[in-house]
Amino acid sequence: MNILKRFFSAVNYLMILAENTVLVWKGRKRIESYHNRYVGKRCFIVGNGPSLSVEDLEKIKGEISFGTHRIYHIFDKTKWRPQFYCAQDARLINDEFERISKIDVDPKMIAIMPFTRYQKIKGATYIKLNGEKFYPQLPKFSSDICKEIYEGFTVTYMSLQIAIYMGFSEIFLLGMDHSYSIEMNPDGSIKTTEGIKDHFSSDDVCTNVPQTYKSTLAYYAARKYADQHNVKIFNATRGGKLDVFERVDFDSLFTVEERT
Repeated sequence: MNILKRFFSAVNYLMILAENTVLVWKGRKRIESYHNRYVGKRCFIVGNGPSLSVEDLEKIKGEISFGTHRIYHIFDKTKWRPQFYCAQDARLINDEFERISKIDVDPKMIAIMPFTRYQKIKGATYIKLNGEKFYPQLPKFSSDICKEIYEGFTVTYMSLQIAIYMGFSEIFLLGMDHSYSIEMNPDGSIKTTEGIKDHFSSDDVCTNVPQTYKSTLAYYAARKYADQHNVKIFNATRGGKLDVFERVDFDSLFTVEERT
């Protein structure tokens, strides 16, 4: 009986692998079409931290931007929409696949692990997510997202790999507060902090306990890769605890007319 169970389990995993491989293969040509398309341009990668505001999103309506995960919780309050949408959390993708399918953003880039089963997202472009362990070292940073991107324990790391592949020379992070009410420590223990709001929306909850010590390493890896390839990454978040990147005043990025 155990042999049969292992056999059917192996068959199931192979079927998932084959299905996900086809999804990634279908999206490859689409992804290739974006390579270096935006050389010399700037973009904004929008996080879902509590500092994110409707007023700031309205200011970047004319900018190229990336939205992630449950950013759609703010869509009913702003005319802003991202040009690109990214998601990589498997539980979120499977729980929210209907909602993500309805997002009027193209392309929707979905990172998937080879042996994980996913609900299908309508209109999605799939990218292989390499989930190899890296702590306490820096994670790898993909130079060719057609092949794969690397895990960094934050969807922002996925977005940074995509943005640099697309050729953006300046990348501004917004709404990246980089702190949570519940976090996992390197030894596996849980740290709780009172009075911290995790996201801009109370309807947005963490599907996993954040491991910010790992995502911090991912941000250092992104900065290292960016520095080596003449790309500037700035943190334009209002406050927060992400100090890996050079800080820049968000309002200073716009002309007087754009600010008013």
